[in-house]
Amino acid sequence: MVKAEGSVVINAPAEKVYELLEDTERLAEWMPLLIEVSDIQGEGVGQTFGWKYKFIGITFKGRSEIVERVENKKSVVNSTAGIESEWTWDLTQEGNGTKVGLVVEYTIPVPVLGKFAEPFVVKQGTKDIQHTLDTFKNLLEA
Repeated sequence: MVKAEGSVVINAPAEKVYELLEDTERLAEWMPLLIEVSDIQGEGVGQTFGWKYKFIGITFKGRSEIVERVENKKSVVNSTAGIESEWTWDLTQEGNGTKVGLVVEYTIPVPVLGKFAEPFVVKQGTKDIQHTLDTFKNLLEA
């Protein structure tokens, strides 16, 4: 697995940040590479949902499950179909705002991209993570 990470400080309380983060139906509003979310089943820990995501110009379909939630502090989502990954969101108070940290560990789909593409994919993944965080911030501060 490879890792991409980023963080951003949002001028909003953790409760407001967490509320948007946990609204699965709205993910595509602030995740620029997420094309769609579908088939949402359940809520809270154990919730599953389908997704379509465009990464480095290739569209992937998959399914994710929320495996951990700590209200206003943390969320962990695992994807086991499509691109295998784990998305860990950490929220901490910073001044009058909330620092949002995101670490994504994922398996590069080798049959699609090949091992030679790994350095490029990691670099692009880090850029995409920061873009996601910036879009999330802009939506919450609007």
